[in-house]
Amino acid sequence: MKSLLKLVPLIIILILTIIYQNSIINYIVEKAIFSKEIYIAEPNDYAINYNFQFVQITDDFIADNKKELLNIIYTFLNNGDDNFYFFCHYDNCKTDLNDLIINKKLTDINNYVHPYNSYRQIYFSINSFDKIEAVVQKSYTDDNINDINKKIDKIMTEIITKNMTDREKIIAFHDYIIETTVYDSEYIDLELKDINNPSHRAIGPLFLGKALCGGYTDAMSIFLNKLDIPNYRISNKEHVWNYVYLDNKWYHLDVTWDDPITDNGSNVKLDTFLLITTKQLENLKTGNHNYDKNIYSEAK
Repeated sequence: MKSLLKLVPLIIILILTIIYQNSIINYIVEKAIFSKEIYIAEPNDYAINYNFQFVQITDDFIADNKKELLNIIYTFLNNGDDNFYFFCHYDNCKTDLNDLIINKKLTDINNYVHPYNSYRQIYFSINSFDKIEAVVQKSYTDDNINDINKKIDKIMTEIITKNMTDREKIIAFHDYIIETTVYDSEYIDLELKDINNPSHRAIGPLFLGKALCGGYTDAMSIFLNKLDIPNYRISNKEHVWNYVYLDNKWYHLDVTWDDPITDNGSNVKLDTFLLITTKQLENLKTGNHNYDKNIYSEAK
């Protein structure tokens, strides 16, 4: 009888545990998992220290809505992290993340970080506790970064003088890239789809003398960041170019379109897309410079 009485409390505890198991699990998740501080490494040398209308740096890594989800991913990418994790705390988080992945909207976040911190590929996994983990394959290796920095520093000693304004420095680098680079039309003619091709990155124009729009744009962005000039990249499905904050105003800068392909292979340097306003860009009616103004809000 005494043994039976001793079992009664255990049986009651077992029954209550079964009945309230979901509540107990949720409590553990809330208190033991979500309450933990999320480790974030110090930003690397290429982290950008200013915010934009579309994304801002955050120190809260539990997303309660889509805007916070965007800011979290931007913050980690901007810091230069190769892998990171965070939590979602709202019902549509998985749907929002899938939308970013499937519709390639992560590219829009990527455009706001320094090219050295941008990703070539990014992989996400989500566990049953809504913990989201990401693994990042960077666009540039450490060796690439070292070589590019040395190259641009050398170029700057050749084309930049102390008495130049920032505008004059941008024009000088714009002209240098055009004069030493041709558009990689062979890549287009052969209908290549190689995302690892150096023409997509600053390696193309700086070391190989040929580039696609991504290469032109990255080279210019790296140069602008060396001058501490705020900028980001604007892209659509076909094209990408620079957007630059200069003299308290934002301007479009498209080195690719200022380096046109010619029938006879001659090198032509234009300045049609050199630091122009959104109105000026729209008046050109190229058909290749359409973009989502809800994402690239400064360019309205």
